[in-house]
Amino acid sequence: MSYRNPTPEDWFAELERGLEFRRRFGLEDLWGQFEAIYYNVHESMMNDGPNIFLSQGDAMLSTVTVPSPAVRVKATKPQEVQPAPMVESLSNKFLRDLNLPIEVETAVLHAWLFGRGIIKSGYDSEWGYDPELDIGGQLQMGMTFTQLNAQGSRRIEYNSDISPGNPWSKAVMPHDIVVPWGTTDLDTCPWIAHRVIRQIDDLKADRKYENTRKLRGQISMQDFYDSYRTAQAGKLRSYQMRSNSGAIRQRVTDHVEMWEIMDRRTGRIQVITRDCTEYLRNETNSLQLDNKLPYSSIAFTPRTRSFWTTPDAYYLYYVQSELSDVAVQRTKERRISVLKFLYDSDAISEPELEKILSTDVGVAAKVEGGTDLSKVIQKLDTSPNMQLAQEEELLRANAREQVGFSRNQLGEYQSGRKTASEVQAVESSSKLRMSRRGLQVKRLYEDTIRNINSIVFSYWTMPRYVEVFGPDGAQQWMQVNGPSLKGRYDYQIELTESSELESRKMQALQLYSMLGQDPTINPVELRNFLANQINDPMFSRLFNANIPNAVSQMPPDGRGIPPQAGGGNRAAASPVSQLLNQNGQANLPPSTRLLAGGRIGP
Repeated sequence: MSYRNPTPEDWFAELERGLEFRRRFGLEDLWGQFEAIYYNVHESMMNDGPNIFLSQGDAMLSTVTVPSPAVRVKATKPQEVQPAPMVESLSNKFLRDLNLPIEVETAVLHAWLFGRGIIKSGYDSEWGYDPELDIGGQLQMGMTFTQLNAQGSRRIEYNSDISPGNPWSKAVMPHDIVVPWGTTDLDTCPWIAHRVIRQIDDLKADRKYENTRKLRGQISMQDFYDSYRTAQAGKLRSYQMRSNSGAIRQRVTDHVEMWEIMDRRTGRIQVITRDCTEYLRNETNSLQLDNKLPYSSIAFTPRTRSFWTTPDAYYLYYVQSELSDVAVQRTKERRISVLKFLYDSDAISEPELEKILSTDVGVAAKVEGGTDLSKVIQKLDTSPNMQLAQEEELLRANAREQVGFSRNQLGEYQSGRKTASEVQAVESSSKLRMSRRGLQVKRLYEDTIRNINSIVFSYWTMPRYVEVFGPDGAQQWMQVNGPSLKGRYDYQIELTESSELESRKMQALQLYSMLGQDPTINPVELRNFLANQINDPMFSRLFNANIPNAVSQMPPDGRGIPPQAGGGNRAAASPVSQLLNQNGQANLPPSTRLLAGGRIGP
């Protein structure tokens, strides 16, 4: 393909190669089966056996995702020290307002079932921000009204989580993402394509698109969703959807299937669709910032040479098939073991047999004379097959080994006495495997927050108010804009369970209680430490920022001995107080700020 002036036809050829790349390395032919098994609607799941796709997938999701993550932002340059608290406050606000925990959980589920989870970030509009349509014109207010038609009389975007002048992030199906053959990660990806579908009238009313006048509806929403059931490689030009009988299905084809391509090499965004030889969009990509595309991704299986990897669900696929087969066989044997008899029809008649099989008490049946009673009727004995239960337990053990969970961690009770060392060894090994997955989730959060903030730094040109906490823990509202916050910050995500947070708070309170009795402790820094550990704005407001620190009340000998009664407070300063500024903080290194008196040494 020509990199300088590629045509839509050139891009379709590239997309075909990228789809084959995804099918071969991502095992896309099985994605539809994985999803059906997970939701227990696959034909093989019509039995009473366990669904380890669901149970172990849910256990993994519960382990690596938390409902309330937090962002820590650290400056990497001196000029970033002052805006870093505002960037941190803003990042945590985005975590809540953009529902990032929900989007990350969806991406993690995609990684479990399909091998790769992907989150796309955007700004202002679901279908792309166009600075040329900014309502401020050359003033660039960082906001458009492209969510409405040109007359402003009708809405053409319906996502309530996306609002003008604000960033957004959404998990997208890996079925809709194509990268070029040989891609290993998004950081080195030359281009990425996203398949989207849009109602034809809304598309024509969107001012960002052109060459739409002759477009007609191509696909129904139902057909679009049905396309997720099978691999799409080799089907870009096979658009007629047929029923099992071969007849073309009569569905309302009022949607257009488009491919939105972000080309890192040219810095442009190009939108193509079939039945149109021209671009629907071909302009500078306003969201390619710092040479980075606005996508982030996660995969739990370590990759070697491909962006698409083997899903975790694939490792359980054959185990699940065997478990389903065992369940079906167990059901059949249970039905076979229902009470059955053989009888001599010459010795006993049908009415007399019915008496024997009835539930009445004291039944007597007539038997023809001259017949050995022991041979008149005979019970068929079938004993339960205990080997099936053993095979099922072996299969479930194999599945647990694949993922790295113990029975107890999956919510099952494992009987038998175990020593504390054995339990700790199992738990430690499991945590090592889960911590690797948890690290991938943290990186997904960090990459997504970095993408969002890069967009904000560029397009929040109008002042916004940000809630921050000052050095004394007091709440403050500050007016900022994007360019004033811009920087290359270090983002760190804390994935902590509520029980761990409560434990940390209790430890901080205990430490505060003990150190508060030490007269050599700086009370200002001590309460700042406590406020940071509690991490609650309402708690921070309890402290009075005007309370003097311990040094200003320290006697000259620096030993923390209160002045004698009636002797007053001597004015001479201790050696430590001479090292402090007026706030008692700035001239001390961070590791010694809690100490307000006594010896300072290495």
